[in-house]
Amino acid sequence: MNRLFPVWIGLLLSVLTISSCCHKKVYCTSETLDFAFTGFDRNEVRNFTLRRFAKDNPWGEVLDSAQFIYYGSAAVTLKPDTLQFSDYRTIGNLDGITSDNDWAIYLPATGKIFYFTTIFDDNNKSQLVRCGDDNTTCSKAITYFSINNDWQRGDFLYLQKGRW
Repeated sequence: MNRLFPVWIGLLLSVLTISSCCHKKVYCTSETLDFAFTGFDRNEVRNFTLRRFAKDNPWGEVLDSAQFIYYGSAAVTLKPDTLQFSDYRTIGNLDGITSDNDWAIYLPATGKIFYFTTIFDDNNKSQLVRCGDDNTTCSKAITYFSINNDWQRGDFLYLQKGRW
């Protein structure tokens, strides 16, 4: 019995060492493009429709769409011509513009359409985390995109009236 005790301790230490080095792969999801409407009258951008298209086919069949309505509480005197996307709410399934598809924002009050195509992210596909770590997430930031055939850099855009 005394001879088996060191063997069991060695096996136990080996199992604990190996399990503490365990890693798993977490796949990254695309972050959303953040934007704000600026230069518009509030009634022009009080609501908009976000449409999702298959990548590289922005004028094809609409895969999904959602109506967004402004529910912000910013004072009109603070920045009367700028409304942040974060202040809009929807009952639809879309959360925002990601790199996985092409997109269009339609303003029904003006008839204006903004097309978002060729969206690139930072190529962060996955990351390794310790086994048992269920809280770590991985995301891919948007780095470049095209709006109405005009290249932009970054993950934030001021949609300016009259620019596109």
